[in-house]
Amino acid sequence: MSHEPQALRRTLTPVAITLYAVGDILGAGIYALVGKVVGIAGTSAWLSFGVAALIAVFTGLTYAEMSSRFPVAAGAAAYSGRAFASPAVAFVIGMLVLASGITSAATVSLAFSGYLETFVTVPPLAGSAALLGVMTWVSFRGIQESSNLNVFLTIAEASGLVLVLVAGFWFAGRLSGAEQLERLAPDATPGQILSGATLAFYAYIGFEDTANVAEEVHDAQRVLPRAILIAIATSCAMYVGITVAALLTLTPEQLASSSAPLLDVLRAAGIEPPGGAFSIVALFAICNTGLLNLIMASRLTYGMAREGLIPAVLGRIHPVRATPWLAVLLAFALALALAISGGVQILAQTTSLLLLCVFTTLHLGLLRIKRGETARPAGIFVTPAWTPVIGFVLCLGLATQFPPAAHGRMLAVLATAALLYATLGRRMRHASRHPSP
Repeated sequence: MSHEPQALRRTLTPVAITLYAVGDILGAGIYALVGKVVGIAGTSAWLSFGVAALIAVFTGLTYAEMSSRFPVAAGAAAYSGRAFASPAVAFVIGMLVLASGITSAATVSLAFSGYLETFVTVPPLAGSAALLGVMTWVSFRGIQESSNLNVFLTIAEASGLVLVLVAGFWFAGRLSGAEQLERLAPDATPGQILSGATLAFYAYIGFEDTANVAEEVHDAQRVLPRAILIAIATSCAMYVGITVAALLTLTPEQLASSSAPLLDVLRAAGIEPPGGAFSIVALFAICNTGLLNLIMASRLTYGMAREGLIPAVLGRIHPVRATPWLAVLLAFALALALAISGGVQILAQTTSLLLLCVFTTLHLGLLRIKRGETARPAGIFVTPAWTPVIGFVLCLGLATQFPPAAHGRMLAVLATAALLYATLGRRMRHASRHPSP
């Protein structure tokens, strides 16, 4: 007789899942990419982060309702499958989200080596492998262990960002009102602002990961929407504020050329963190993002296996740790492979584009669900019907602004997903019609 657990453990409290969501968004993106966004949009970078924030807000509202309607581990794959009544759509969307999580984990693993150079120089691939290996081990240990580490890392990275905010605005107090306005006056074209937003949007992703741990949350139907929206509101205020503080402290040229722009903001304000303390905080942020990306990828894989979209073996739960251990190992292997394939900027933009494709589909899916209802459902979070319409337009508009290399990678993922569905899907449908005795 098998003693393998049949379900994940519901150990995440409302506070824990909220910190999980906040930590997933307030991760490596702002530490690694603010200088690159300024390099694209100049003094208009705060507008790029504002555009990205607007898209995150409307998409977060759609996710909040979907997670309340369908609090299952498969997340976006389950939402789209139910909305369109199509296993094919669910499979492709699941593959896109899975690819985004793996790509994001690879992105931050590459950034890890750069910040690690403050203390020791290691080959980038070795640094990536070390980070992914340690975070995979934590993910395998269990969701409670992962949550405990996430709480610590979230507090550390949020403290670093608050320090930058305070230091930047304190320094700006030395400037006259005219000088402050001059440093923030938009100097980019709409196209440059949107191009900057394609990169800035990467800093906001993470709330979609939260939906994939729904089966490990107490009272997920009520708690998840609140956690998602609190996390998005926190990150929007923090990121736009950080970008403004950075532009008030350093010139766009200084920010664009810096390998550690937020650390340079502190130094310009007269604060020199001792012993590489701020680099340690940045490493914590990167570790947190890597951990939560790998958790998302493994739980999504588990959820898709339980939904019958991929082979059931990937839904196996470890008899002691109660974690989807085969899915955890698969996420590690794929992330390590992708870390070899590209640099931070193109991987970040590919991640964002993959998710924009998912978000566009989910906005349409929620509209389809709402149009098919005759009465407003009770007991769940419900957003007005016009919010997914605006979300759809915003996501589709930003998706057109990405470079050809990102679109090429997305098309490759779509083609791979279609090929996998053509082979795996046929086998899964056959298995569902002829179950084992």
